[in-house]
Amino acid sequence: MIPKNHISLHRLILSLSDALDYVCPHIADHQQRVTYIAVNIAVKMGFTDRDLADIFLAAALHDIGMIRMEERMWDGGNASQLTGRHGETGYELLRSNDLFARAARIIRHHHLPWSESKRLTFDDHLVPLASQIVFLADSVERMIDRQIHILEQSAGIVDHITRRAKSDFNPDCVQAFRSVAQSEAFWLDCVFKRIFSLLLQTMDEPPVDATDKTIQGIAEVFARVVDSMSSWTATHTAGVAATAAALAGLMKFSVREQVYMRTAGLLHDLGKLSVPISILDKRGMLSAKDWVTIKGHSYHTYRILETIGFPQQITEWAAFHHERLDGRGYPFRLKSKFLTLGSRIMAIADSFTAIAEDRPYRKGMGIAKVIAALQRQVKNGGLDGDIVAVLAENQEFIDTVRRHEQSRYAESQDRLRAIMSQQDAVSATR
Repeated sequence: MIPKNHISLHRLILSLSDALDYVCPHIADHQQRVTYIAVNIAVKMGFTDRDLADIFLAAALHDIGMIRMEERMWDGGNASQLTGRHGETGYELLRSNDLFARAARIIRHHHLPWSESKRLTFDDHLVPLASQIVFLADSVERMIDRQIHILEQSAGIVDHITRRAKSDFNPDCVQAFRSVAQSEAFWLDCVFKRIFSLLLQTMDEPPVDATDKTIQGIAEVFARVVDSMSSWTATHTAGVAATAAALAGLMKFSVREQVYMRTAGLLHDLGKLSVPISILDKRGMLSAKDWVTIKGHSYHTYRILETIGFPQQITEWAAFHHERLDGRGYPFRLKSKFLTLGSRIMAIADSFTAIAEDRPYRKGMGIAKVIAALQRQVKNGGLDGDIVAVLAENQEFIDTVRRHEQSRYAESQDRLRAIMSQQDAVSATR
């Protein structure tokens, strides 16, 4: 068990919310703006601290289900193309995590018009009202024209929202919104370029113990998001995490360090949210232009994780997995003296898993060929020979661990893909 120490839940969530902006960069900061609007409405309506915390989490991650949606155009006045699946997908991603379970239920219904919510029965009375707050905040933010000064359009937005009260929006939520919208500062805050910092000051956050359960649980949520970007890498992250943790154990890392290693493995490809699906799913070899984009992903992993407040080992082990001992890796061109044992293990775990898996342009290799490929990389100055030797000596054990973890992980990914496919089919008939 990791010794108890507190992590900033809001900083962590906002950092991961930033990461989701890579999927749709043309709406950067959308989720954080929605969070600011939603929290202000909820405060005005007298929500308790516990409920405010859930609304904060739900608003900050309300679009987490927008996996593989980069080809869909964002329409500031009509979200019809986006409402079909991503609420349900977001719910599936978050519902099993204790930290996010209540927020997941809010996200599930955050595009449900008020007139429809009145006809449904919910297990928790918080869900329809909190979902309506996020729906209203989301709608307000999408109405903001980023090319026009906010104070020139605020009155029009208020009027538009007011006209849709009793049909799309809960009248009580609209009343609270109209109250907070009287302040020019509210609107200026909504488009403030440093809204990340502003949100950290908005409300007190619940303390969260940085235990193995909480850290790994959060990491697995975002690993599932990354892996769902492409069917070819649907369980890649799980394989890397399991392989890295197994190697760390064989090399006498402490229990605490093994937890860090598995967490780093789950987060190592977080920066792939910045890579277009057209590249991730490309059949055939990647072009030079494709590689320029690919090489940025571990850089983005580093920059995202360094803002979260995780232990530095997790950030470095996750982000340095494409560095080489001879300094010819990417993106930081670090040489051996700057690469810790943990970073070297992660590089080998990533290569081992990737070579063993199918890709659009090649079939996965058997274990003997995988080991041979890694040994060639040792001779070429890329990988640590001592670690590869440990892997080779324990290849059956490590491969079994990898396959078992990927099989377990695949079950949850299959449920997620089933929801995505079902929602796609519904959208196609409209």
